[in-house]
Amino acid sequence: MGERQVAAAQQYKTAQDDYIKQVAGTSPAEQIAQAKALLDTGAISLSEFETLKAKALA
Repeated sequence: MGERQVAAAQQYKTAQDDYIKQVAGTSPAEQIAQAKALLDTGAISLSEFETLKAKALA
């Protein structure tokens, strides 16, 4: 029973932390870093990266 309570508390804290991060938003530097990571993995093209970078800096 105690293990379930600990697991539930950890799950609640994780959900709460995710919510706070979502509501708080990200800084322009974080947005550019995320876009760079996508570029590095090939998920986006260089032109898409440049567009995201410009939006972050605007």
